[in-house]
Amino acid sequence: MKNRWPLSICSFWLIVSFLVFYACATTSKTELLKKAEAHYKLGVSYMLKDQLNDAFIEFQKAIKLVPEHKESYNSLGYISTRFKKYEEAISYYKKALSIDPRYSEAMNNLGVTYSEMGKWDEAIRYFKKALENPFYQTPERAYTNMAFAYYKKGDYRHAEEAVNEALTRFPDFPMARYIHGLLNVAYGDDVSAIEDFKKVLSVSPDYINAHYEIAHAYVRIGERDKALEHFRVVAEKGKDKKMVKESKEYIMLLEK
Repeated sequence: MKNRWPLSICSFWLIVSFLVFYACATTSKTELLKKAEAHYKLGVSYMLKDQLNDAFIEFQKAIKLVPEHKESYNSLGYISTRFKKYEEAISYYKKALSIDPRYSEAMNNLGVTYSEMGKWDEAIRYFKKALENPFYQTPERAYTNMAFAYYKKGDYRHAEEAVNEALTRFPDFPMARYIHGLLNVAYGDDVSAIEDFKKVLSVSPDYINAHYEIAHAYVRIGERDKALEHFRVVAEKGKDKKMVKESKEYIMLLEK
């Protein structure tokens, strides 16, 4: 009997010590996650302001605190793509996918990066993988991006199937409607294309590519004044030097 009390007391304090350690470890992990989320949210706010260098730093801070923070890896991939550092972007997206193999946002963004590299088949493969997840909240994006990849390949049938899937889910999605317009241009139906581009501009008045395409469509059907109106928008607000230069040349030509 004399030996039982010391053993019981020791066992008691071992349990207490473990619980204290467990509680401290849990609290520490929770605090790290909170700090990582704070850096991530700050990074997102910088991205929305197009302050990409500042955003990049915040996402790096987040993953330093929580190495499995998949959203930060995904955002780092997006920024690297914007900087045209494609291989770096791919590595970030694949890191996010190693953390969560069903992370559709990263799969879609990885597909976009391959699209920018002109690797259309690889891009399509990842858009399809993104769509395999039934819980993917924005499938219209993957369908639209897949439609564009098929369009660039010259596979208009599959492009149309994909863009129609996007428009079924989000009828006013500007990029999907824009691609629908591009397909109508490819089919030689400028009147329908113009209606598509009008719908895009009713939702996104500063969608420069839509202004550019509708201006060309108006030229083809002989609507000089309407073409001029849209070329002027591109010349004034466009950022693509080639597009701006061409629009200015059309303005000079049409104003004669």
